[in-house]
Amino acid sequence: MNNLRFFSLIALIFLSGCSTNHSLKDYPKYTDQIKQSMEAESKNKSETDSGIDKEIPDLSKIPNYVAPGFSFQISHPSDSRLSGIFRSDFNGNLQLPYDVNINITDKTFAEVKEQVLKSYRKFFQKGVDGVNFTIAKKEYWVEVRGLVKKPGRYLVKQSDTLDLVVDAAGGVQGDVSVDYFTAGLKQQTYEYKVLLNKYFESNSAADKIRWLGGDSLFISKLDSLAGKTQEIPFVTIIGGVIKPGKVLYQKNASLYYFIEKSGGTISALGYTECFVFRNTKEGVKKIEFAFDQPETIPAIMPNDTIYMNTQVRKESDIWLERLGHIAGIFSSIALAIIAL
Repeated sequence: MNNLRFFSLIALIFLSGCSTNHSLKDYPKYTDQIKQSMEAESKNKSETDSGIDKEIPDLSKIPNYVAPGFSFQISHPSDSRLSGIFRSDFNGNLQLPYDVNINITDKTFAEVKEQVLKSYRKFFQKGVDGVNFTIAKKEYWVEVRGLVKKPGRYLVKQSDTLDLVVDAAGGVQGDVSVDYFTAGLKQQTYEYKVLLNKYFESNSAADKIRWLGGDSLFISKLDSLAGKTQEIPFVTIIGGVIKPGKVLYQKNASLYYFIEKSGGTISALGYTECFVFRNTKEGVKKIEFAFDQPETIPAIMPNDTIYMNTQVRKESDIWLERLGHIAGIFSSIALAIIAL
């Protein structure tokens, strides 16, 4: 009798524990956080604009200057010392024989040549016009830093695309198929960013980037897991796909596009109880849809979170699971009593 009362008491405690709600109700809600964040973003939209993938400046209109990285050949028929090929450094400084130093930045070739002849005039009472000064090779210095395997300064051709310059530095230090990387460019007075993942996929901006010499290129990783949505919009898939995570938002792309980018659906996918969680000014809103009801499938918006149920359980399944736990507890208690 005592054992029966003991078993009954254990079962009562377990069942009451399953049905009793001890959850905290009075706490800051994520939906309120989203509402405040979106209100602040709408007020300070210009301040939070990071400039990623904005219009790349048209550098073709810049005057035809010589550039840091150019090599120049100099010679004179009566002076063997005044002979050779000399390259301008990253800052545009060109060091020539007899300690002649000239900065070629923002100068045309005619202006540089005029300055060279002027500098050598003091070495020749006559015949300075015999100094032969020409461009030997047109190459451009680009400094590559950040998340690359071999950071440093590299000589590139003006026609080299961004991916070729990154490859020259050993490539991105990371996995572009998993994470997202940006290239921050500084070219004279111009500063802008390019999303490398998008660039590598489409190469749509390949003909727009023009190297000026003395350019700086900094590779960094977007902290997409922290949800910095003002940098670049993502869509997050947290269930039902082979590779859950973040996918770069593509305008007018369907739900199936983001599923395909996440490796496709898993075999155990439940085609009902699927949701899209969307950030709105009123907080997070839930949109329920089902694959067998196409009219319910929503258009996907920037920063949506897609959840697709991987295992649909009925209420009877939950009770069977609980009864299994209870049976396990009874078995353990019975073994303990026998052992006594």
